[in-house]
Amino acid sequence: MRQTQHFSQPVPNSTSPDRSASSKGDDRGVLLAASELFAGRSRHDVEEKRIFLELASNFLPRTSLADRRRISSLLAAHPEIPDDLLFQLASDEDELTAYPALRYSPRLSVDLLLKVAEAGPDSLRKAVANRPSLRESVITKLCEHAGASVIRILLDREDVTLTPAHQAKLSCRSDIVATLGLELAGQDALNPDGLMGQFLHLPAPLKSKAIAAAEMTSLVKQAQNPGTSTDRRADTARLKLRDALVSEALLQQRSRFADLLGQGLGLPQSTCDLLMHDDQAEGLTVALKALGMPASAVTTVMIRLLGENLSLERLRGLLRLYRTLSQGAAEVLVGQWILHDQGTQQAVARHSTQYQDSARRNAAPSDVQISGSAQTETAIRKSTHS
Repeated sequence: MRQTQHFSQPVPNSTSPDRSASSKGDDRGVLLAASELFAGRSRHDVEEKRIFLELASNFLPRTSLADRRRISSLLAAHPEIPDDLLFQLASDEDELTAYPALRYSPRLSVDLLLKVAEAGPDSLRKAVANRPSLRESVITKLCEHAGASVIRILLDREDVTLTPAHQAKLSCRSDIVATLGLELAGQDALNPDGLMGQFLHLPAPLKSKAIAAAEMTSLVKQAQNPGTSTDRRADTARLKLRDALVSEALLQQRSRFADLLGQGLGLPQSTCDLLMHDDQAEGLTVALKALGMPASAVTTVMIRLLGENLSLERLRGLLRLYRTLSQGAAEVLVGQWILHDQGTQQAVARHSTQYQDSARRNAAPSDVQISGSAQTETAIRKSTHS
């Protein structure tokens, strides 16, 4: 006959003197002891679950950090853990307490998983990414906000397939492309637009693929509009701009050079400043090609601005890139950089708007409460006077 354990019975003291001495909680290990009893059996009757939930509600806020971690590891995957306790453990401010619940519990709400995927930290996003099953909405949030170590978990999972929407979100994230570009490309998770837009952040082996995509796009545009790309004669303003860029390079005025480059190509200041870095020589070469800068002028610019850290072999490689890259492809690449920067700015604006809307919604109940209080006070006064 099955033996029944009731939590209304005296709870044995499962905490050793050493653990009691080190514990800073006020519950003296009561909740941990009850949790150990609860975890010892997979099935409990209604009365047992009611008593355990009452214990958890009363003692969890006063339970020590070490005991909360132990409780979470014991109960996270238990099939009958009360939902309220599960939510509290998964929402605990201590990451080691929240992790087991987020990783192993099959009953967490999608809203909570979305919140963790968006707010992080990455240590808890890893718990979410490793869950046995993931909804597409949760994967989307991870693609938008998680770090490279979390995205790598998704890429390594055979049961997770990134949709084109997921791939587009990853393609827009410079930090992810810079770290996981080769892995994303290996799984065809970087689309051509993403490759071109992220050219400045791609690992070296992928830049040739981005250039190939740009050349193909340029050829398609020329085929669709054969009369627009044949004549590339520079106007007076463009010639003056080139001369000004060479003058600033000769003076080694990087900031002024970046300003003029932005004016000529329509690039934001942040991108132009990035092009002044020594490791962005290929990007600068593409930008100068888009402007139609003569090869001799490109050599002057590279030596004057990047010569201190530019080897002769690399300079030759850059000039070879300049000769083989078509101006149409360079213009396509720069156009994708602009679109990428605009998309980043729009995303920042959307997050700002969402934050403001959330703040207004949170403030609204207070306004209603104040209004209600004022009405109540007025009614009391009328009643008193009558």
